[in-house]
Amino acid sequence: MALADGLDLRHGRLWAAHNISDALTRWRVSRDGRDARLERRVVDADLDAPTTLVRVRGTLYVVRSQFDDGGPLGEGVPETPFTVAAVRGL
Repeated sequence: MALADGLDLRHGRLWAAHNISDALTRWRVSRDGRDARLERRVVDADLDAPTTLVRVRGTLYVVRSQFDDGGPLGEGVPETPFTVAAVRGL
């Protein structure tokens, strides 16, 4: 599993953004926080290198960094303004 960037932990569930693989994952975290089990993984190029996220009323709002298109720190010219994806059902 690729390293995660943005994280949101609520009620024993952890959502993570993986910018290199254009993926979002959902994990079930143990009560003591020592273990986690992958519940779901979504990969979509339209996430455009997601960096951070927040979950509001069942919807994940994910910042599209465009690192692969130059992004804030890379070379090239990203599309502006930067956008946020709304992902439901994860």
